[in-house]
Amino acid sequence: MGDSDGKAAAAPGDVPDLCDVCGALVPRRRLEVLRVPDSSAVTMDARFDGERLLRACCEPHLVQLAAGYQHRPFVAEELWSEQIVRAVRLLGPMDEEELYERVIALTGLDEEQLMRAAAWREDHGSHLYGPAPS
Repeated sequence: MGDSDGKAAAAPGDVPDLCDVCGALVPRRRLEVLRVPDSSAVTMDARFDGERLLRACCEPHLVQLAAGYQHRPFVAEELWSEQIVRAVRLLGPMDEEELYERVIALTGLDEEQLMRAAAWREDHGSHLYGPAPS
């Protein structure tokens, strides 16, 4: 059964999502989606680290979004630094030695990767524990 404006009503459980270009609400079953590599993309679900899910209301908007990622380099150190930040936030306050060991265990990164991530983050104006001091 449709709405009074003649458009089909959303199916039960079909929660709308926003188009990343225009912000239109689109039922998920009609959403155009594409996963792209993005070293800045880290969420609470580590399975999707390094991937960004683009959402669009139509194919032209999806193409527009994808073009923005086409030439963006994937930088492993950027990904690692975001994974470390996530781990630190999840673990909360603790002494530095315990934090270091638990971050390694939680992220699966080795010491060299931690050092490279910290160096990358400092070179790009932030620290692993928040913004760089001014």
